[in-house]
Amino acid sequence: MFKDLKVFVINLVEDTNKKERIKKIFSKFSFDYKFFKACDGRKKKQSFFKGYDDRKRNLFFGRSLLPKELGIFESHKNILQKIIKNNYRYTLIFEDDISIDHNFEKYLIKILNINYDWDLIRFIDSKKLKNKGRKILHLGENIYIKRYPNLYGGAHAYLISLNGAKKILELTKNYYYPIDLLMGQTWKNNLNSLICNPGLVWQEPSFNIDPPGSQRFIKKRKNQLGLYPLTRFIFKIYESFSKWVFYIFKFIPDLFF
Repeated sequence: MFKDLKVFVINLVEDTNKKERIKKIFSKFSFDYKFFKACDGRKKKQSFFKGYDDRKRNLFFGRSLLPKELGIFESHKNILQKIIKNNYRYTLIFEDDISIDHNFEKYLIKILNINYDWDLIRFIDSKKLKNKGRKILHLGENIYIKRYPNLYGGAHAYLISLNGAKKILELTKNYYYPIDLLMGQTWKNNLNSLICNPGLVWQEPSFNIDPPGSQRFIKKRKNQLGLYPLTRFIFKIYESFSKWVFYIFKFIPDLFF
């Protein structure tokens, strides 16, 4: 049933409580999984993260990626490299702060049997996505595979093909986004990225260490470059135009699925 599927859970070695919790959650499912050692960005210098462009990050976003964000990015990047090195056909990747719907496995089987050339399917359980996006496939009940034009965040649970791993890894050679938003850069290399919503997998609020008001969400910072308002404006126009062109470009293939 899952012979072509590899499953990994990203986990910091010292987070033993999360690890034990994940073991209990996954005991309900029949697929095998392995823990994957996470990179702790708090213990690394910025120069460690190859491909990260801090200059562009500050020009377009007004702040550097945080050590935690860089560590998360590196962890996912390392898994992508493993996928390509071992030629894994399909890989299911989780972060260790998630909970999973009891029907997840039933829908996962349906997704793996889709006759559609997808690269990436993210499981994002957000109410903001409910009445948006283009429906590609009805999995059952109120669960749909959809395409969205916007760069919605969320890399806590996703299914990726070998081809998808190659495409995203190519983007990591020069990046200034967190990994979840990089996955939304579909127009840069024709990444066929879809979202399952409701996502069947969600992040537990009790593990949220970046509440609103934290450094990650502050928009005005003292270290912003003088050109930032202009570069941000130009960047937003480019990004908005690109994502909508790609969304429209995929209309015909989606229509005839």
